[in-house]
Amino acid sequence: MRPALPQSISSCAPASAGRRRALQGLAALASAAALPQALAQPAMTVARRQLVVGHLVDRVGSQADLARDYLAGAKVMFDAVNASPGSYGGLRIVHVVRDAAPDARGAVAQATALADAERADILFGPGDAVLPALAASPELARRGVQIVAPLSGLAITAENVWFTRADYQSEIDAAVRQLHSYGLSGIALAVSPDFAAGTLASGSPWLTRLETAMSTRAVPLTGNADDCARRIAAARPGAVVVAGDTLAYGSLGRALAARNWYGFLVGLSAVSPASAREILGAHYAGGMVVTQIAPGPQESTLRVVKEHVARMKQYLDEPPSPATLAGYIGAAWLVRAAAGMRTNGVVELRRVLQTRIDVGDFTLDFTRGLRGSQYVQLAPIGKSGLPQRA
Repeated sequence: MRPALPQSISSCAPASAGRRRALQGLAALASAAALPQALAQPAMTVARRQLVVGHLVDRVGSQADLARDYLAGAKVMFDAVNASPGSYGGLRIVHVVRDAAPDARGAVAQATALADAERADILFGPGDAVLPALAASPELARRGVQIVAPLSGLAITAENVWFTRADYQSEIDAAVRQLHSYGLSGIALAVSPDFAAGTLASGSPWLTRLETAMSTRAVPLTGNADDCARRIAAARPGAVVVAGDTLAYGSLGRALAARNWYGFLVGLSAVSPASAREILGAHYAGGMVVTQIAPGPQESTLRVVKEHVARMKQYLDEPPSPATLAGYIGAAWLVRAAAGMRTNGVVELRRVLQTRIDVGDFTLDFTRGLRGSQYVQLAPIGKSGLPQRA
């Protein structure tokens, strides 16, 4: 049997000078051999940083088509991040998707449950139907939940809502300016009273100002599209800007065509181009135009567009749309910002969101407020229902 090893240095007899040198050399070699393993150990034990993103999707309301595409665009970005563990500072996205409740109270309850049960840091992409209630919720504010990149174009001011897009009022202002730059002076405005939570309805300060600037009176889009079309067609405008959803846009266009008006029918980002084309029919002879609040698929030279088209093909095998690109851009900004977090917590999350980020030839700037973009561009819609170059 081998003799037992001494339990302490003090129990050993003094070593010779040569033996001491040999032991010191062996100890140095052992330390050198162990050093790479010691340095590598933290990287093996530290888990990837995680950001939980809750996503309430309106699958049955007036924005259902847009909400579905917005979700698809965001999802392919989050999937790409999770497929590249070494990218974005080791960030991992947990994307929790829920169908939004049809009522505001139910949506707030869902969002609160996402924060409590799923530990959601972010609510991503809410639409017009639920955003006002989420933004006004004291429960979400108390939990520090940040509402990021809404699909909605409502003009809401809240300390925890971060918009990656222009609002509807800015869309109409920009559309009128661009139409004037094309030489169109006769522009009519049709407004759905319930659109944009009524903020654009008759008598509102913004609409009164726009009517004065355009020297016109807005026509309210009531349930009788034929009556609205009669009033508009009588003035023979060169363009009609429709502040309403896809159904309002398509119904008015059909009624105007029945009265032989075929000018430029301009819809906002709340209009789904493909669905509007189906309502108007393949033989509609008027000019279909929509405002885009982010570069569309037709802007194929931009890096973010090329990247998005490739990832849509890779992860979903679906064609891109203006809404998928808007969702992708919002998600791309979020992950690039979150990758810069040094610690956990709401304060650090808000710090990294307040930044200026180029997502690929398109920049979002939150250094001066909670609306990172005022981009609005008119895009004609082709026979296929896809946007074309202006």
